[in-house]
Amino acid sequence: GCLCIIETLERLKSEVLELDVVGAFAAQEAVGTRGAEVTARVVKPDLAIVFEGSPADDLYYDEFAAQGSLKKGTQIRHLDKSMVSNPDFSRFAKELAKAKEIPFQAAVRAQGGTNAGKIHLSNSGVPTLVLGIPARFAHTHYCYSAESDMNATVDLAVEVIKNLTPEKIKALLKQE
Repeated sequence: GCLCIIETLERLKSEVLELDVVGAFAAQEAVGTRGAEVTARVVKPDLAIVFEGSPADDLYYDEFAAQGSLKKGTQIRHLDKSMVSNPDFSRFAKELAKAKEIPFQAAVRAQGGTNAGKIHLSNSGVPTLVLGIPARFAHTHYCYSAESDMNATVDLAVEVIKNLTPEKIKALLKQE
């Protein structure tokens, strides 16, 4: 996730955008997402993209049941125990991924959570997109991911940000 923030900002540094982009790191995700809560209070985002090391479950399930598989692209998380993503924001990301041929996979998790859990509830509600890099053996000392999945994650984040306009942000916020 940290690498994705840095790489996304690096790829956007020469772009002329109609919005301000803030990259923020937050600590203590695994113990109550405390850092994300403070970060959201300080930054006060209109929208957020959260990068996540998502569990790759392709070793345990067949290709139809696995929600996180290595080398199949970024994971767009729609729901987990901590948040329900904004369906319009997720749809926007999926449409861009298809148009730009960026590989992605969809996920709905019954357990677990991300910093999006606090961020999407902050301020007056923040449409939040969770992009995950599938990680095999997450939360162990030998966790690993595929570089192609990290690249797909950054590619999609960059495309989402480049395609956000004031009108699109307003529509996602439902302030029409």
